[in-house]
Amino acid sequence: MTSLNSQFWKNFAAKHWEKKPLLLKDVGTPLRKMDAAAVFELLVKFADLCRARGDSAGFKFYVDGAKLHEDEVLELLPEKADASLQGYHERMNEIFEDYGLVCDELLQVSAEYQGHLIEFTRELYRVVGFPNRFAEMGLYLGNYKKTPFGVHVDGCGVFSFPVAGTKRFRLWRNEYGAKHPDLDRAFEYKKHLKASELMTAKPGDMTYWPSSAWHIAESDGEFSATWSLGVWVDKPHAEVVSEVLGPLVGALLGKNAKLGATPIKNFPAASGEVADLPPLLSQTSKVLGHLDAEELERRLREYWLGHLSAQGLKVAPAAKFRLGKNLRLAQPSSPILWAVEGRTLRCGFAGQVFAAPYSKALVDQLKLLNSGQTVPLKAADRKLFTSLGNAGALAHLK
Repeated sequence: MTSLNSQFWKNFAAKHWEKKPLLLKDVGTPLRKMDAAAVFELLVKFADLCRARGDSAGFKFYVDGAKLHEDEVLELLPEKADASLQGYHERMNEIFEDYGLVCDELLQVSAEYQGHLIEFTRELYRVVGFPNRFAEMGLYLGNYKKTPFGVHVDGCGVFSFPVAGTKRFRLWRNEYGAKHPDLDRAFEYKKHLKASELMTAKPGDMTYWPSSAWHIAESDGEFSATWSLGVWVDKPHAEVVSEVLGPLVGALLGKNAKLGATPIKNFPAASGEVADLPPLLSQTSKVLGHLDAEELERRLREYWLGHLSAQGLKVAPAAKFRLGKNLRLAQPSSPILWAVEGRTLRCGFAGQVFAAPYSKALVDQLKLLNSGQTVPLKAADRKLFTSLGNAGALAHLK
């Protein structure tokens, strides 16, 4: 069994991350608890949620490579009566010769498995950095012979974990895909086989390929089910800074921020020289020169608190919460993050940031919660902890 210990992650970062694919057999990781039975249970829970709200968002269903309309999908989702992934497949196989079900919202219904994912990604992020976007879990099951949308490349590095059947992934290096545009979305690629790499994985195995790899899943028509973790690395730091500071710059520019054209009186002389900035850009230069360093740091700190509190994941479990007399964390792997800014205490959880008046007693209470203890609710803190509870931070206690 291959252990995903600190030495493994160190070697992975040096040799494979964003460089080349990896296939590991018989991986030792808590993520193996997310097996066929667990995945089926999550599927039914989320399918029941979709049926209750009359909306199949989060699911996609393909027949012979064609995506079905959302209204049709609701009628084809897993049910408790199927008893297992195999049972669901047998029901679908009677209807469709070639089908595929995709779900990317399973974490909405499982705080426990989200905790296992956080353990996995935390070790990954220690060695490769925290993604500027997020990581998301996707489930792919069916008897489809090839990925419904053909050969493609994503902006994310992908870890895959088969839970039923055998999964085959065919990969091409990015340089090869760039030189052969006919590979994009292709289903027939016989002439490109020699340039490809094939990874074959079974339950208990793990595969990885970089965000730049062109890939497609292949099958001989047998049933398989695989869940994957896509770590998106397509958001550059400059985009983060622009998003964080954009509102601040907009406020400083005032009504000029909404202008869709720059007023101009004089065009360049015959010599071509551009001697002066137009008044709007000159004013902008002066305004930007007045940016306050403390305010810049405050906004960046607030962004980081919220971003970090999402644990690098796109989806957080849906919270069903009612405030009681005592407080306890919902999951030990998901602490409440906090930072002190003068007389304000900011708390982050699941990508959201909440503010409250600072007090040492409140900070002490957060520390006790994050250590795993149950603490009494104080009336003065009810608003903050109601918000944190609704975000999923707290367990429901009577």
